[in-house]
Amino acid sequence: MNHLLIHQLYAAIAPWSALALLLLGRNPHPDLSRKIAAILLSALVLFVIPFSGWTIAAWLRVLEPNPSITLTVLLLLALTSRLAGHPLFRRQDWNAAWIFGAFAALVLYPMGLGLTGIDPYTWGWDPVLPLVVAAAATLLLFRGNRFGIVLLLPFAGGVIGIQESTNFWNTLVDPFYGAAALVVSAILVLRRCSPLTSASAVID
Repeated sequence: MNHLLIHQLYAAIAPWSALALLLLGRNPHPDLSRKIAAILLSALVLFVIPFSGWTIAAWLRVLEPNPSITLTVLLLLALTSRLAGHPLFRRQDWNAAWIFGAFAALVLYPMGLGLTGIDPYTWGWDPVLPLVVAAAATLLLFRGNRFGIVLLLPFAGGVIGIQESTNFWNTLVDPFYGAAALVVSAILVLRRCSPLTSASAVID
């Protein structure tokens, strides 16, 4: 299997997982027929139905050829949890995933767009960024947070070479993960600061 095909197959995992989750709907316990239909229909829409000469998966690769390994694994975890009927991640694990994604996006994108004289994207070719991520993963694992396991997977992905990019940043965060993490983290902060939700949290 050549590298181009590997990159294309990998890039299709994240949108397929996201669309399958969307088609499953909000029912926490979908029946078997709903599960099969969501999986098959998402594959059909992305990889078979043409749109202006290309499949939707091909158009998405133009938009984002390097979905982060972090986002891909999180989507697969969410999809597997829905299909299996029980969560693989706890609330604190998801909170860590959103906070990490928001922090990474705030570090990478504003400065990378030229708002400062520092270009953090170059750190992705230096050993410092992997060391920082390894330290963060170790700290999370010591605290029993399962997101620490997810943070170790970009190292394996980088060694295998499943992405087109060799920059370590691209294994950690992408615009979709960063945007979602910023929105969810903002909601978490607002809920924590809200007197009503804070009071209910204490009561719970």
